Amino acid sequence: MAFSKKMVGQQEIVPGPVQPGQLPEPTEIACIEVTKIYDACSQRLCLDNIPPITFVPTSLTLTPSFGGCENITVSLVTPPGFVITPLPDRPGFARVEATFQVTYDIVINYPDGTTQTLPGNITTFNKDIVLYVPDPNVAIMKYEALAECLYGKVNLGVTTTVEVIIGVWIVIKSAVDVQLLVPSYGFCPTPAACEEFTTDVCEIFYKKPFPSFEPPQMYQNPY
Repeated sequence: MAFSKKMVGQQEIVPGPVQPGQLPEPTEIACIEVTKIYDACSQRLCLDNIPPITFVPTSLTLTPSFGGCENITVSLVTPPGFVITPLPDRPGFARVEATFQVTYDIVINYPDGTTQTLPGNITTFNKDIVLYVPDPNVAIMKYEALAECLYGKVNLGVTTTVEVIIGVWIVIKSAVDVQLLVPSYGFCPTPAACEEFTTDVCEIFYKKPFPSFEPPQMYQNPY
């Protein structure tokens, strides 16, 4: 599905990449309300101090092994959420503190092909950073995060445990809702009609490109 095109003078415009010098002249300057990012930082963390998790194997005769992690999510622990403390010696900057939790399921494999899931495991990590936050009273703190299991091992003994190491990528941003003046081409055109999902095999067949009935030409002598 493509965006609908709009004519500005003699030029068609549509959201997407443009070549340098190919932007048409705007038709107005618009005042828009947006969330403006004032500062951001990124970090990667290796959570290698997660305590081993004790579990009871579903089979007492088969040796369990680590099968990976599933359903990994990173979320902000609230309350208190983000705690912003302005720095007196650095106007506009603030100390930003937060606690995040990583929730994940662990999969245990057995030699007979069966699996066991240990759901809802949680570990936490803290962030204590400095960001430019021009007005803590109206600041909007945002974050994006991804995580994955880097390592896992099942330990057999008096009790059976599994240990994991999790890697996290996180971006933390300070933002404020503001009104900006921006060049504009007016309102977007009405979008094209939505494409309906179909399971009609005949309709799918009719949309396929027509095949060539001619055999391919040999363009190079193979000998």
